[in-house]
Amino acid sequence: MSRRQSFAVQVDAHRRASGGRRKSSIVERLSLAEAVGSETDEVTMPFTSKFAPTEMRQLALVAHNHMKPAMKQFIETYTEILKKFRITGTQTTMKMCKSMWGEDDPSIHYGLTCTSGPLGGDAQIAALMCMEDLGGMIFFVDPLSAHPHQADIDSLQRLANCGNIIVCCNPASASSMMHTLRTSLLKGSRGMIPSFFETLESPAVEEYKHQQAVALANVIKGNSPSAPAPAPQAVLEPAPTEEKKVTEVGKRGVSFGEDAVVEVAPLEQGGKKNLPEISDSVLEKALMGQSMMFSDARLHALLTTESDDDVDSDDDSADSTQVTAVPTAKVSKGLFGIKTKSATKSKARMGMKNLGKSVRKIMIK
Repeated sequence: MSRRQSFAVQVDAHRRASGGRRKSSIVERLSLAEAVGSETDEVTMPFTSKFAPTEMRQLALVAHNHMKPAMKQFIETYTEILKKFRITGTQTTMKMCKSMWGEDDPSIHYGLTCTSGPLGGDAQIAALMCMEDLGGMIFFVDPLSAHPHQADIDSLQRLANCGNIIVCCNPASASSMMHTLRTSLLKGSRGMIPSFFETLESPAVEEYKHQQAVALANVIKGNSPSAPAPAPQAVLEPAPTEEKKVTEVGKRGVSFGEDAVVEVAPLEQGGKKNLPEISDSVLEKALMGQSMMFSDARLHALLTTESDDDVDSDDDSADSTQVTAVPTAKVSKGLFGIKTKSATKSKARMGMKNLGKSVRKIMIK
């Protein structure tokens, strides 16, 4: 049984369980239309608003070409409510409003007349929202046509959600919203339409601002903006027991993540460090993420060789026969592929040679 057949079987079973879905009769449809008309007549009656248009933010009316007849009918039906707001919109919609309401009525306050949508009208309305002068938007979207300014449409709708303003994208939702707007204006209730009086925001904005603050802090500290937290510091291992001291003399281990661990043969007690030199070109390749194909001796040299300014004369006279546990050096994977904080700062301060010395000090400590 295919997925489509399976879905059809489930729908049929649900229909039988609920007693079947009966189509509405003509009488029922007429009854519903009469109820809608009655409610519409009531909400479109003249009334006095307790808020002046200038006390509220603008209300935008936008409609695509195939939805403009529906927008004209909507404006004619709910004129008494829409006139109580400062209406803004694209050029064609504003012309419809002015042709029906006139331009000489002092009680009507028109908002900004934007240009046509494909020429930037949607972007202008979005700019009003960013300037905190847009409280709601009635946008009759044509879902069956391609639009040359689809990017502007998406931007306008996304910013409307970011600003958490009232948005109605079809005639049914807009007609229902008229009831809320009329009740709010009659009662003088700001709480019913808060976006016309205050700047709101989506609940997701708070988390976004937090992430931006973290990214800014990382940049100031020299980290990558996407770094979630600073790299953990090297953790010293506890001192070994007396039975394990002999086997762990001079032993060093380097962790390159959670899985790969490179172990190096222990140094002889009392012996000198006769280690081969590492050329700057090899070290540069390792730091730039090109290669980490070192032999044991070269890797050992990378971990144990210190720069001249870090070697004290007291180190040579130290008792080399003393048995101590050497802590394991924790090295970030970023050293061999992704620039770390220390490596990035060192590269800005000095040349590649001094960068190698700095990395050796970090790895040893």
